[in-house]
Amino acid sequence: MEFRSLLAIISSLFVFATSTVNLLILAVILSRRRPFYHSCFFYVIYMVGIFIDLTSLVSSHLLALVPSKGIFIDVFLSSTTLGRIFLFFAWSTRACQGFTNFHIALNRVTAILSPFDHRKIWASTCVRGTCFLVQFGIGITIGVWAAKSDVYWSQTSHKSWYIQFVDTRSTHIFFRFVFGGISFLSTLTIVAYVVLLLHLRSQPVNSERHQRRGTRDGDMKNEQYMLHLAVCVCTLEILYYLMYSYAFVMNANFELDLETVYVWYFLVTDLYSGVPPFVLLIFSTPIREDVGRLLSRLLHRKRNTRTN
Repeated sequence: MEFRSLLAIISSLFVFATSTVNLLILAVILSRRRPFYHSCFFYVIYMVGIFIDLTSLVSSHLLALVPSKGIFIDVFLSSTTLGRIFLFFAWSTRACQGFTNFHIALNRVTAILSPFDHRKIWASTCVRGTCFLVQFGIGITIGVWAAKSDVYWSQTSHKSWYIQFVDTRSTHIFFRFVFGGISFLSTLTIVAYVVLLLHLRSQPVNSERHQRRGTRDGDMKNEQYMLHLAVCVCTLEILYYLMYSYAFVMNANFELDLETVYVWYFLVTDLYSGVPPFVLLIFSTPIREDVGRLLSRLLHRKRNTRTN
C-alpha cells in the first residue's frame, strides 16, 4: 500500500473519530443538564464552531478526497458543480473557523481585563448577533466568490483528480483579498493570544488576589480551564495561518504541485478541524463528565436491548 493511500485511510478514521466526539459534545451542550452551557457564550461559540468543523471535514472528504481516489469520478467530471460546492464549503468554513478562534480569544480576554462586565457584555443579544452576522456574512461571501471563480478538473501525475482555479487576474485578486483578510484576523487573534499568555505568566499572583476576594474555587478552576483551552485553540489558528502564508507565498504563481497542495490541505484541515473537540474534553471538566455520563447511558441502553 502506497503512502498516499495509507494517509487517506488514517485521515478517514480520524475524521470518523473526531466526528463522533463532536456529536457527543453537541448532544451534551444542547441538553439542558447544565444551564451555563447556554448562558456562557464561550460554549455557544464552541458549539457553533463544532458545526463549522464538521461541515469542513465532511465536505473535504466527500467532495475532494473521494474524486481524488477515482470514486464516482464520472459523476464528478461531468461538470464542475460538485467541485464548486467543495470550494464554497472549503473557503467559507475556513473564514468562519478563523472568526470562531478570534471570538474564543476575545471572550477570554474580556474575562481577564473586565471580569465584572464580562458576562454582561457577552450575554447581550446584540453582541452575540453581531458576532455571528459578521462571521457568517464574510464566510459565505468568500465561499460564493470561490465557487463562482473560473475552475476546472485537473489530473495530477499520480492520476488523482482535483478541482483547480484557472490562473487569471481575478483569481489572484481573490487570493490577495482572502490572504489579507486572514492576515488581519490572525493578527488580532495573536494579539489576544499574547494577552492570554501574559495573564498565564502572572497566574499565581492573580490566584492569590482571587482567594482574597473570596472567589469560589469551582469558578476559578472553570475560568482557568477555559483560558488554557483558548490558548490551545489560538495556537492552532497561528500554526494554520503560518501554513496558509507559506502556501500563498509559494503558490502565488501556481508553482506548487497540485497533489502536494491538496495532500497538505487534507492533513492541515483534519488537524485544524479535528483537534478542538479533544482539547475541549481535556480541559473542560463539565464537558468530560457529561460526555462520560452520556456514553454510559448509551452503552447501558445497548446492553438492555441485547438482553431483551
